[in-house]
Parts: sequence; structure tokens; C-alpha cells
Amino acid sequence: MPSTALTPFVLSKPAILIGAAPTDLAGIELCAPEWPVFAADGGLHTALACNLQPRAVIGDMDSVGALDQLDPAIELIHQKGQEDTDFEKCLNLIHAPLVVGFGFLGARHDHVLAVLHTLASLSDSRPIILVGQDDVMMRVRGDCQFHLPIDIRFSLWPLGQQSFTQSEGLAWPVDGMTMQIGKQTGTSNRVIDTTVKLQAGPGDGYMVILPSACLPQLLQAALYLANLH
Repeated sequence: MPSTALTPFVLSKPAILIGAAPTDLAGIELCAPEWPVFAADGGLHTALACNLQPRAVIGDMDSVGALDQLDPAIELIHQKGQEDTDFEKCLNLIHAPLVVGFGFLGARHDHVLAVLHTLASLSDSRPIILVGQDDVMMRVRGDCQFHLPIDIRFSLWPLGQQSFTQSEGLAWPVDGMTMQIGKQTGTSNRVIDTTVKLQAGPGDGYMVILPSACLPQLLQAALYLANLH
């Protein structure tokens, strides 16, 4: 039977979170095999189809079937209510230094907007990566550094309002710029040096958006930010 317990999962390792949007989990092989897997509601079926057994499935369970046939080792945490999404329910219970999410980009745009809303509302500073078919994104609060191929697309999207004091390695520097939704963003910049550095000022955090082929570099940067390098 599903549990309604709210005891968080406190982890010292990164966590993999699988959502319900269609995904072949491309890139998950870059994650360490010992990182625990969690499923957000219907993401359970994707995980099982890819021979992954989640430690727990979290959500309102409106997209999960045949719960009585699941391995009893999979913890079922049923969280009712429509005030928050399954993604938000998961992040509230998974206390990991880094979360890597598959199945949260693509498909329905309203779901993607809800995911960005959740990331904007977080009060902690942990990096969170979202992996999609065309793009990978990382939520950042504070400074960051990336080692990237020259001439690739590099986009910045503020999660509210975010200022930058200095930048290196971008075709169009963001030094002294304050980004805010509806006023100023930083999409479609370009990498001109193998090292890109961003020094952030006050703000609510931001998304770094890169082509999906840059997932290895994004993971490297995220592990550094999470002090796991």
C-alpha cells in the first residue's frame, strides 16, 4: 500500500529522478551506477521499462497502474493535492546534493513551465540538471564554471531576477547585466573559449541551457558546485 509519510530521503550522493514525459533516458549512462533512482509518479513505468528499480515513487499516483504488482522493495509515497506538481513533491522529499532529472523536458510545454516555476521557488542552492532530447539545463545559484567546446550555443534564463558581475568565454559578455523575465534574458549566446565563467551578483538563480551533447560537461560543473568532485 502507498505510504503518506513525509520522512525525507537524506542522501550524500546525487539522485536520479525520472519523470513521466517520454524519454529513452539517453545520457543516464553518464551517471554513476550507485546514484539512487527515484520516480515521479508515471516516471515509474519509464524506469521499469529501462530495467531500473527506483528506491521510491513519489506523487499523487494518478499515472501509476498495477501498484499491487510492484516489487515491495519500491517505496510508494502517495502525496495528494494539486497545489504542487509531482516534480515539486519529489524535490521536497529528496535531499541530495545534486538531482539529475530525466523526463521533465519536451512533450507538454505547460509541464516544462511548471518545472521552471518549481525551480524558481526553491530556497536551497543545490544544482539541478534536467536532461532532454535537444537540450540540457542546470539550475544554478551563485557562480559557476564550465569547460565547453568552442562555438556552441550557451543560453541563460533568469529564475525571476538575476544579476551578473563578470563573465568570461562568451561572445556577448553579461558583465554588469541584470536579467529578469519579461525584461532581459540571455538566450542564444555563444562560447568563444574552452572555459566559460560566470560571476553572479544578487538574484533568484538562473538556468544554464546547453545542447544535449554537453551533458558530460554540465555534470562535471554540477559535481563541482555540489562539492562532489
